[in-house]
Order: sequence, then structure tokens, then C-alpha cells
Amino acid sequence: MNRVLAMAFLVLGTLLLLAGQWVAFEVYVNRKISQVNHNMAQFIHQLYSGQTLVRLDKADENVIILRTSTGKVIATNNAIGPLAVDNFIAASYSKDGNQAFVYTKRVGFSEYLNILIDRPFALGIALSGLILFIFGILSLLMESRKERENLQSTVNTNQEEIKKKLKALRVAFAMSGVIPKESLSEAKKILEDIIKKMEGKT
Repeated sequence: MNRVLAMAFLVLGTLLLLAGQWVAFEVYVNRKISQVNHNMAQFIHQLYSGQTLVRLDKADENVIILRTSTGKVIATNNAIGPLAVDNFIAASYSKDGNQAFVYTKRVGFSEYLNILIDRPFALGIALSGLILFIFGILSLLMESRKERENLQSTVNTNQEEIKKKLKALRVAFAMSGVIPKESLSEAKKILEDIIKKMEGKT
């Protein structure tokens, strides 16, 4: 498999992985916003109905407290008792002695993962993207390994050829006293071949 195809798998895998996560993220965020809006609507309705302790359907998402200038406190039922403030994002508003406090549960990564797992469509897209991404990485690694092996094979072949030529040169020099002209001519030719090989001309 060539490098271009491996890169295509990498890009496609990344896009599919992100698309699957985006689908799950949208489902999670929209559901959370819907729950928070439901709580706010329920609190406002029961506030105008004259209730001072409002029971929320999605009590784990919001805590709402309203303190009037007269000292009257209207709150959701989950405000009674200890409250782990670190688990919530708080916002407050005050005017003319009236104070309103709204606490919304922080976005949780584990909740997001549950949504991703519970949605086969989003999970399928994300997993197919992950598989393609891993396949692309492995293909690139195999391609790089193959290139290194080819390069090493070429280097070894060149070294063997040079070694043979040097041995032939040594023999030619050893025989220079017997047949000097032929030996010198052969030695020159071998040296030229070695130089060309080293310069990459052949």
C-alpha cells in the first residue's frame, strides 16, 4: 500500500471519528439544555402558583434559590441539606434587595461517554473512524519499514560490489610486475567505477 492511500485512510478515519463524537456531543448538549429549561419553566410556574418549596422533575440538574427583599426564601427541594457546590456552575442576580441564585450541574465526561455508547449510530461512526485511523497509521509504519529495508538492501548490494572491485584492484596491483600495462589500465578502470558508484552516477 502506498503512502498516499495510507494518508487518505488517516484523514478519513479522523473525520469519521470526529463526526461520531460530534453527533454524540450534540445529543448530550441538547438533552442537557432541555432538562435545564424544563427545570426553569417548572420553577417559574410553581413560583407564580405561590409555592415556596419547588419540586423539580430533573432535580440532579439544577438548584434554584430566590431570596426576596422581605427575607422570604423560595427554593427547589434539592437546596435543602448539604450542597456540593464544586459540582455545579453558579450564576446569581440581585436587584432592589432581591437575590436569585441558579446552580447548574457541570458537564460530565462520563455522562457524555454514556450518550456515545447508548447511540449506536454515533458509536458506529466513531469506531469506524478509529479503525480507519489505526489502519492508516499501521500502513504508514509498514511503508516506512519497507523503504528502510529496500534502502538497507541497496546499501548492502553497493558495499558488496565495492568490496569485489577493491579486491580486484588489489589483485591488479599485485600482478603489476608481471603485466604492468594491463594491470594499470584495469586498476584505473576499477577506480573510476568505484568513484562513479560512490558519487551515485551508476
